[in-house]
Amino acid sequence: MKFLQLIKNLKGGNNEFKYFNVGIFLLPSAPLISSIILLLTAISTSLKKKNYFRDIWNLPFILCTFLMIISCISNSIFREEIYKNSYSLELIWIGLFNWIPYFWLFWVFQNFSLNHIHRQKICFLLLSGSIPVLISGMLQYFFKLHGPFEFIGGLVTWYSRKIDLGDGMTGLFNNANYLGMWLNILWPFSLMFFLENRKNLKKSLATITIMILVLCCTILTFSRNAWLGLIIGTILLLGKKSLRWVLPLILLASFPILMGLGLFPNPNITELGQNIVPNRVLHQFIDINFANLSALPRVQIWNESINLISQKPFLGWGSASFPILFGIKNNSTFFGHTHNLPLEISLSFGIPAALILITSIILIINKSKIKIFTSNNKINQISFDKACFVSTFLIFFSHMFDIQYFDIRIGLTFWILLGALKNIFKNPQNI
Repeated sequence: MKFLQLIKNLKGGNNEFKYFNVGIFLLPSAPLISSIILLLTAISTSLKKKNYFRDIWNLPFILCTFLMIISCISNSIFREEIYKNSYSLELIWIGLFNWIPYFWLFWVFQNFSLNHIHRQKICFLLLSGSIPVLISGMLQYFFKLHGPFEFIGGLVTWYSRKIDLGDGMTGLFNNANYLGMWLNILWPFSLMFFLENRKNLKKSLATITIMILVLCCTILTFSRNAWLGLIIGTILLLGKKSLRWVLPLILLASFPILMGLGLFPNPNITELGQNIVPNRVLHQFIDINFANLSALPRVQIWNESINLISQKPFLGWGSASFPILFGIKNNSTFFGHTHNLPLEISLSFGIPAALILITSIILIINKSKIKIFTSNNKINQISFDKACFVSTFLIFFSHMFDIQYFDIRIGLTFWILLGALKNIFKNPQNI
C-alpha cells in the first residue's frame, strides 16, 4: 500500500521533475535510494506518456528484449555440459535486469531532458551530487581515511577502501576504474560550467575548484582508461584548437614515463625517470609489452571471448557465463567480464542482439553529433548539449576496453544521457 501511495503522491508534472532531480542528485552518493526514487518517478511518468510502441527508436530495444528472452529460455532448457554444474540457472535470468529495465527507462526519462535547460540541469545535478565522491577520494588518498562507511542501516555504503600498492584512488566506488569512468562523465560538465561562468568571479572560483578536483582525482585513479578519456573528452569538447596545448602536455608527461620504463639505453636516464615519475604511474605501463601484444591479459580475454562466441553465435551462453567458462578453460583464472561491451552482449545473448543494440546506440550518438556540431544555433556552439554528447561518447568508448556498465550509477547515467541525445535530434524545436 505504501508503494502505491508513493506513486500517487508523485502525480503532477512538477512533482515528477522534483523527484527526478532528487534522484539524479543522490545517484553518485546514494545509488540505492536514488534508484528507488527514480523507479517510482518512472512508473508515474510512464502512465502519462504516449504508448511505448509508438516511438520508432524503441523498436530495436523491443527486438533486443525478445532475443534476450529467447536466449535465456534456450540456455535454461539446453544447458551446456561444460558448465552445467558450476553455472547457476538464476544467473541466466538475473542478467536481463541489466538491460530490459534500462530500455524502458531510456524512453521514460526522455521526458526530463526535452530541452536545453533540462539537460543543463541534469549536468548540474550529476556534478553537484558528486561532491561527496570528490571529497571522499581526496580524504582516502591524502589523509588515509578508509571505509567502508555505512549509513541508514546499510542503504548507503561508501567504500573508500584502503589503497593497495600500485592501485589508485577509488573514492565511494569499489574500484579505481569505476571511479575513473565516473570522473570522465563529470569532466565535460565541470569544464563547461567553468567556461560558462569564467567571467563571474564568485561562480568561477567555485567552478574552477570543482574542475580541478575532477582533474586531480582522475589523474590519481591511475586508470589508463580514465586518463585516455580525459584527453579525448577535452579535445572533443574544446575542438581542434585544443590540440595546440593538449598534445604538448601529453608529450611532456609521456617523456619522463618513457625514461622510467627504460626505453632509453642509458641507465642514468632510466633512474632519473624513475625518480621523477611515481611508481604507481610506472606500474600502469610496465605490464604493456608492445612487442608481444597477444600475451596481454586483455587480448587473451578477447581471444577467448571470440572463440566462445563462435561456438554459440546466435543465442550466446547466458549472462555472467564468461568468468565461469574462462575459469574452466584457464585453470580457474578469474576475470569478471570480457572487457568489451559488444563481446559481452554477444557472449551472453548472441551476435544478433549485440548487433541491434550496439548499432542503435551508435546511430543515436552519431545523429546527435551531427545536430550538435553542425547546427547554426548559437546555443549549441558551446553548450551542455555538447557536454552530454561527450560524456555519453566517453562511456561508450571506454566500454570497448573495459566494462563498468554493471555499476547502476554508470549504467543508469548512460541511458539517461542517451535519451537526452535522442531528444536533441528528435525534438529540435525544444533545443
